[in-house]
Amino acid sequence: MTHGVPADRIAMASVGDGGKGGHSNSDGGDAGAKENVTDLFLRLNLTGEEETILDFSDDKGETELPQVEWAVVGKVLSPSIVNVSTIHAAMKPTWGNPHGLKFRVIGAKENNMFMVEFGSKKEMERIMAGTPWMVDMHAVILQPYDERLSVSEIVFNWMEIWARILNVPLGWMIQQRGSRAMSLIGDVVKMDVDGDGKSSGAFLCARMAIDIEKPLRRGVLLRLSRSEEPRWFVVQYEWLPFYCFSCGVLGHSEIECSDPAPRNEIGKLPYDV
Repeated sequence: MTHGVPADRIAMASVGDGGKGGHSNSDGGDAGAKENVTDLFLRLNLTGEEETILDFSDDKGETELPQVEWAVVGKVLSPSIVNVSTIHAAMKPTWGNPHGLKFRVIGAKENNMFMVEFGSKKEMERIMAGTPWMVDMHAVILQPYDERLSVSEIVFNWMEIWARILNVPLGWMIQQRGSRAMSLIGDVVKMDVDGDGKSSGAFLCARMAIDIEKPLRRGVLLRLSRSEEPRWFVVQYEWLPFYCFSCGVLGHSEIECSDPAPRNEIGKLPYDV
């Protein structure tokens, strides 16, 4: 507390409505409302008691605490709130009702974040390798659980997905050249090639880690030789979740897009392909 005023009242005065007890600007707005409450507390003069540090490494009962062994944290990319019960109901059968499955909400409900525990490492790894998963076609992003992170420190900006580049010349259907081409889409996690590093079938294919905050790549430009002009090769994604036909970003529709694109002469949006 500062000057005998309880700290919670200082915070409430700074972020209260209508500027009551806080700092108002000339047009009646509440400037204090925009400040982070944590930042306000950091500026306080701490009392002796408040300066006491609890070191968790000194917790004598720590060995008796329940251990989280096989867990992941997740997020549903949806502009609407998705209940954890809805996520559980969708994932349980999709994942084959894995042993020891437990869901719980983490963070604010509107963030659609959750934590999942599994009964074995094998089950956890199987689920992680199977992404992207979906709830009502909205992507479910998963990453390993890290007990050192708070909810505000967890960032979901990558998703693994299988991608293809169509109609690539045979000379590019190999590990070395193919991975260079696929790297234009994202980070290559695994190329779909045989023991000799050669790809078979009608397309290059790789498991990719793509940046979900960027528009999806619709294709790649490859210059197959120094004497040729660059050629356009179409990209396809396997089990692609819900995305915006206007801006190409995952997690919202063209109706909810904050930066809608113009339609072409036949009424199509840029990512309606």
